[in-house]
Amino acid sequence: MTIIIYSIALILICTGLIGAIVPIVPGVPIMFLGVVLIAFYTHFSAISLITVIIIGILVLASLAIDFLSGIIGAKKGGATQAGLGGGCIGSIFGLLILGPFGLILGPALGIFIFDLIARRSIKKSTKVATYSLLSSLVGIILNGIIALTILIIFIISIL
Repeated sequence: MTIIIYSIALILICTGLIGAIVPIVPGVPIMFLGVVLIAFYTHFSAISLITVIIIGILVLASLAIDFLSGIIGAKKGGATQAGLGGGCIGSIFGLLILGPFGLILGPALGIFIFDLIARRSIKKSTKVATYSLLSSLVGIILNGIIALTILIIFIISIL
């Protein structure tokens, strides 16, 4: 039974590690499931409650980064309300047309188009879309760093 539990946890952690850099896959929360599985299975002897709480905080930070990174970039770039709405619409269409990677390009394209519709210049619309795209990429990088941190904490805890 121990091998099965550890195998499932390892699959969750590896899937989560990949998911941390692939949009739409909630990578860091999936990793957390693997950590919690081992913690509960070992009655917190392999992974302490404090470690689970620390990783839980990292998961919350990751979720906040996912949610806010593109919006913060768009706002810093000066997006209009129409542009922000276009980003949401672009996310949906991007996902439907390009799959997970459409969640990176779709919002930027939606912001660009809707900012143009709101009578902004091409230069300003491009700036806002670029800020959104770059901040989304920074968010992916930060989530990758969080995922690697969780992996390191996990490995140190079970050794």
